[in-house]
Amino acid sequence: MRLDILAFGAHPDDVELGCGATIAKEISLGKKVGIVDLTKGELGTRGSADLRAIEAKNAAEILGISVRENLGFDDGFFENNKKNQLAIIKIIRKYKPKIVLCNAIEDRHIDHGKASKLVADACFLSGLLKIETIENGEVQEKWRPANVYHYIQWKDLQPDFVVDVTGFIDLKTKAVLAYSS
Repeated sequence: MRLDILAFGAHPDDVELGCGATIAKEISLGKKVGIVDLTKGELGTRGSADLRAIEAKNAAEILGISVRENLGFDDGFFENNKKNQLAIIKIIRKYKPKIVLCNAIEDRHIDHGKASKLVADACFLSGLLKIETIENGEVQEKWRPANVYHYIQWKDLQPDFVVDVTGFIDLKTKAVLAYSS
């Protein structure tokens, strides 16, 4: 399945909080959108990894997401290394998104900045022919998204551009509230 937009978040709920209304708007315009959570959010103060998985599934259904995956990296401790880059490269090559959305470059939570750099690096590397990845026994084609954008979460950053999400805030709020924990 080819996606128009693939949104990455360090934790389940990052995407909904950071760009849920934008995603809802793009889906309403006929775009295919997927979400990839890097961790299960197992270090969260409230809830558990199992509960967060259920909440993430419910939020994805509310938004109308085409696919949602979780890479199971260690919450709080994942690194920008070859192993994790290759896992993300495989996902990018699998779905061939035109646009990748990911965490803010700088934020209060240390995982957000780490995820931002990791995903951006993997987006570049996924376009290199000499990096070979295998999916379902077949060598994947190289693929580099046309654009990588970082959504603002907690920190008061100056955006480079703003998406008009008039009419989609209620849907975003409903998706965010799917995270009862």
